[in-house]
Amino acid sequence: MQFARIDEALEVCENHLNSTGSSGTIIERLMSDSLLVIIYAEFEQTVEKIVQEKYEAIQDESLRTFIKSFSGRDSRGVLPRGIKSSELADFLAKFGDAYKSEFRDKLYLNQRRETFYNNLITNRHDTAHSSGSNATFMDINDFYQEGHLVLDFFRETLLEVDTSGESTAS
Repeated sequence: MQFARIDEALEVCENHLNSTGSSGTIIERLMSDSLLVIIYAEFEQTVEKIVQEKYEAIQDESLRTFIKSFSGRDSRGVLPRGIKSSELADFLAKFGDAYKSEFRDKLYLNQRRETFYNNLITNRHDTAHSSGSNATFMDINDFYQEGHLVLDFFRETLLEVDTSGESTAS
């Protein structure tokens, strides 16, 4: 999954840090904090879009109405509690054990990506709700380059696991 807004922000920050020699300064820290917020927002919106895509694929109007009764308007009210990988897995379990199992299997085969993904989420949380993050620009860039693929795993699992629990993904 590509994120043009994140890719552009990373490029601008890297160019600035390189051209001004401001790595290791408060400027880098402020840029890093901003990047974490941008990344989290993009990831959260992507999770919402994936869930909306699942909702829109429902053909049975009575089932769509049933889901709306929980959410008030559409699938947005029935979203994961958070976007850490464990919270995404718990959300997928609501569709059946096969969904959670498929997602956990993908993460197990890609533990570094899962760790990097969760590092982004945790560092954003620390930035927004506590003393801030110690992640450098390079840390964030590395975390993002691999970590964002967890959202591909989430999408594949939610949209491509069939009712027998077998993945239809290739």
